[in-house]
Amino acid sequence: MLEKIYYRLHRMASGPGEQGEYSSGYWQRRIREHAVEMCRHHRGRLLDVGCGEGLFLGRMVTARPDMEAWGVDEWEVILSRAEKRTARMRTGVRLLRADATALPFGDASFDVVVCINVFFNMESIGKVRSALKEMARVCRKGGRLIFDFRNSLNPLLAVKYRLAAYYDPTVRSLPLNTYDPGNIKEILGEMNLDITREHGLFFAVRRFAPVIVMETVKK
Repeated sequence: MLEKIYYRLHRMASGPGEQGEYSSGYWQRRIREHAVEMCRHHRGRLLDVGCGEGLFLGRMVTARPDMEAWGVDEWEVILSRAEKRTARMRTGVRLLRADATALPFGDASFDVVVCINVFFNMESIGKVRSALKEMARVCRKGGRLIFDFRNSLNPLLAVKYRLAAYYDPTVRSLPLNTYDPGNIKEILGEMNLDITREHGLFFAVRRFAPVIVMETVKK
């Protein structure tokens, strides 16, 4: 019964053309929209790490068709959905199967590197650190890294994630993790990444917002 109610609400909250997709949902959609706005005024080559079904890439190339867009994901099934979606759009988006911690690109290959709705499904802060290190490596000096994470300072998230397996079978085999903003900032400092924008979503006080979106610049 809980699953039926959840899926009905989930479908209602999904954006047009996103219903039924693994990466659909209200929070995920709002984060994608926010990331598009953060990327809109940047130029050059963009990489979407953990691109899923291509929902962000689809929005991004619609907003900025002049950008050269790439996407990577380690999940072959979901990457095939991204291929179908972007092929229908005739955008020329290039997609590769790859892990976020081992990106198949040379140093300084991209002007903008984006990773959204991904870190909360990583098994540890160590994996997040490795992914950020790779993202920084493939980003050029002066380029931007844009990503989000679920905030451990929000007490309701712990309850939400503890109960998630009871109503959402898609997450039963996945980690659902939150991270301390202080730890994230320490990692960014180690990698010479300066925060240029930081936004808290879905809560009035940023410190306790369940989702934090950051833009950093590579020094």
